[in-house]
Amino acid sequence: MEKILDGERATLITASGRIALTNEEVLNSKEPTILFKHHTEEGDLQAVMKAEGIVTIVGGTLSHASVVAREFRKACLVDCKDLKINLEENQIEIKDNFFPTGTMVTVDGVTGSVFLKKLKGDKK
Repeated sequence: MEKILDGERATLITASGRIALTNEEVLNSKEPTILFKHHTEEGDLQAVMKAEGIVTIVGGTLSHASVVAREFRKACLVDCKDLKINLEENQIEIKDNFFPTGTMVTVDGVTGSVFLKKLKGDKK
C-alpha cells in the first residue's frame, strides 16, 4: 500500500473503503466507504454511521468528527492539511495527486495515515 496522506489520529481504528465526498454517496453505496469532508456537522450523522471511516481537513481530538467517530467506533483522521476536496470534479487532491471518488483507500488510525489500497486487477 502507498501512503498518500497524514493526519491527526482521532481513533485507533483502521478501516478500508471507497472515497466518498458527500453524505448521499455514502448512503447510496453498496460498498464500504470512507467519508472525506472539510469538517463534519450534525447533518452528517447518518452518513458517518454508515461509513467505515472519516477523514477531515480540519479538526482536533475534540472536534465533531473525532467525538462522533469514537462514539460509533469508526476510523477517523482529522487535521489533514494536505487534503483538498473538489466536489465539482468528484475527487480529492493531495500534493498535486488526484484521486476520484470510488478509489479504494485504507485509513490507519494507528499510524495516522491514509493509504491507497490497490486491488487485484488495478492497473495503477
